[in-house]
Amino acid sequence: MRDKGKIISLKGPFAQIKLDCVSSCQKCAARHLFSNKKYERGLFKALNPVKAAPGDEVMIDIPEEKYNKALIMLFGLMLFASLLGTLLGFFTACFFPFPPPTGGMIGFFLGLVIAGLFLFVRIKKMNLYPEIISIIKEGDYHE
Repeated sequence: MRDKGKIISLKGPFAQIKLDCVSSCQKCAARHLFSNKKYERGLFKALNPVKAAPGDEVMIDIPEEKYNKALIMLFGLMLFASLLGTLLGFFTACFFPFPPPTGGMIGFFLGLVIAGLFLFVRIKKMNLYPEIISIIKEGDYHE
């Protein structure tokens, strides 16, 4: 999804942007990322490869498909790991000094921890940040 916004400030490779919300925001999978606080509605950070400056009006590409894939991977893997951990813990409990239901619970939590660690590393590598793709109108801070 592409949308317009105005750059408020810069910090490293990111720009703080005030988004001009339109009607399509209500259908966007990423809408909760941009309106999470009552007084900061529409403020977010985006990658700034075009070197836009504060005051610039910019076009932003929001990777909605990547958000959807990340959510499916997150919930799918957590569900799969918890079920697999429960089954493995239940059936391998006979090798340990506790009953099968306890083994199932231990396997459930171990599966969640292992999947959580995997997802933490994997999702950090994914580029889920919105990105500025063009400058529509330059502000007053250009050199």
